[in-house]
Amino acid sequence: MRFALDPGLPSCCDGSVIVSYQPCAALALHVEKLWYCDGHRRGHGTQQVLLPNGRFQLVISLAESPINALIDPMGDSGGIAPALLIGIRSRFNIIDTAKLRSAMGVVFRPGGVHALLDALTDAFHNKNVSLDLIWGSMVRSLRDRLRTGNDPAEKFRVLEVALLARLNERLQLSTAVRYALQEFARRPEIPRVRELAHEAGLSRRRFSQLFRVQVGLTPKLYCRLQRFQNTLKLIASVTCVDWAELALAAGYCDQAHLAHEFRDFSGLSPSAYLASPSPSGSFFHRFTQAT
Repeated sequence: MRFALDPGLPSCCDGSVIVSYQPCAALALHVEKLWYCDGHRRGHGTQQVLLPNGRFQLVISLAESPINALIDPMGDSGGIAPALLIGIRSRFNIIDTAKLRSAMGVVFRPGGVHALLDALTDAFHNKNVSLDLIWGSMVRSLRDRLRTGNDPAEKFRVLEVALLARLNERLQLSTAVRYALQEFARRPEIPRVRELAHEAGLSRRRFSQLFRVQVGLTPKLYCRLQRFQNTLKLIASVTCVDWAELALAAGYCDQAHLAHEFRDFSGLSPSAYLASPSPSGSFFHRFTQAT
């Protein structure tokens, strides 16, 4: 079996059983994991910050109500629908877990959603879009099948088959974009786009265009997000943080540069993030608000 309890997986539900599922080989190049959660306790006063992570995600409500739990602090509330495509983000969101009891989701690999969309991926930057506007009437029948599935294993199989049906093998990432994603994952510093384009055998303009329409962000902004996520992992790996040392290890010019980037992406200073309850390197960072 390719599914297991995964308490470390970011989820929409607090205090729930979370199950993750590794996709079949045909999907593995595009999908990082599928997840399912259920059993959220109503009346809980906890909200979570959804930190930008350089990933597209699908979220499908398995409850009666549509998804209306995402709050954009910048004022763009996004879609309210039974199923949402969460576009690649460069700013944080807040999710109200009390409004979403049961759900399934898909976390795509960087660039992985390109083969499952009929539109350019950069059109979804910082947007949450009703999935039926993209995939049409099949979304309703898919959600019905997921809701009536007997157990998580059956639900995962239904979702996996639906993703395979949408997969367009002709929409492959270009060689240059694949090379860039590998380099960005390998190098903590932000490489110069012009140099990387030259290594990929393209002009800077053509390389940036390809990367943006296939991954969803400009190469530079994507690199900044990767560096931010690496910073969260470094914070989680130590018991006492030396901010100046961590800034250099993460690829920032100095501590001030780290603080500026951290606030841009999380809405918090690094020290405020560390002082808040349960800081971690996961996609969701939990904090408690009075209700």
